[in-house]
Amino acid sequence: MTGTRERYATYAARIAPASPSYAAWARSVDDDLVALLDAVPEQQRQPELVFAVARRLGADPSDPGALRALGREARAAFVTALAAATVQANDPRRLGPVVPLFAALAAADPRPLGLVDAGAAAGLCSIPDRVTLDHRTGDGTVRVHTAVAEPSVHLTVDASGAVPEPAGTPIRIGARVALDPNPIDLAEPGAFDRLVEAVPPEATDRTALMREAARATLAVPPVRIRGTLPGDLDRALDALPDGVRPVVLTTGTLVYVPGADRQRVVDRLAERGVHWVAVERTGTLRGVAATLPDDVDPADPDAFATVSLDGVATAVCDPFGVRVRWFRRPGA
Repeated sequence: MTGTRERYATYAARIAPASPSYAAWARSVDDDLVALLDAVPEQQRQPELVFAVARRLGADPSDPGALRALGREARAAFVTALAAATVQANDPRRLGPVVPLFAALAAADPRPLGLVDAGAAAGLCSIPDRVTLDHRTGDGTVRVHTAVAEPSVHLTVDASGAVPEPAGTPIRIGARVALDPNPIDLAEPGAFDRLVEAVPPEATDRTALMREAARATLAVPPVRIRGTLPGDLDRALDALPDGVRPVVLTTGTLVYVPGADRQRVVDRLAERGVHWVAVERTGTLRGVAATLPDDVDPADPDAFATVSLDGVATAVCDPFGVRVRWFRRPGA
């Protein structure tokens, strides 16, 4: 089994309960599709990215054979589109694990935060202050943070371990910058439809939440900068005004950055002395992985991603950020 085939088989097993159609597409990857996918850079082979491009090119996810057909009948167009694709799901549920980190930063500094959302797509994760967050534990449900204004989104996270205390200070965002190779302006016609291309068709509740997050984002739109990591990180940080405490957020972004450049991103963040909040696939960053407890198994679906602050792991979570195991309280 090749690496690409294995990746898609693993994805199929993980996504099947939520999206039978995407699981069927992932299981349909044969030798011809493996060869097609291996013709594009490794970071462009992510299933969600591939399926979004396939849908953009007309493949119907309700047809299990549509992905193979596209590979046969429009191979050149598929490869070309994949090579240039930058689609990200931009799932606002990933704010659930990071809101406590932003709350800790807000409590530690009187200045408002200046947020750079790196890999922002439409900026749906640029609104941690607009999240009302509840933690559901064995002892009941606790309100962790209340949105500072409306429109907002409401998230509920199943939390265990060293669960953070409720925020005593509201998150104040003084400036927002969205850095992306192809940032999406939600005010443009059809922008939201483009954004949800990567969302499985069965995930209607997820699409509804994204629509709520889009309304909140439109109320406080970020400054959009077209660029990539690590080359345009400084430009994004320099776009923040004086008087804010810079914080860079990455949510599933660094898997799209070629391996050698990932460490350059980490190194530059340290050189600039800015805070870094991240939810990235467990094991993607060796330095962050070294701070995980010994009992964390990267193969565990509930440890799919690592939540970290300034390069130190604070929690692990499932791919969507709705089940979080905390082992370090932010700010403690």
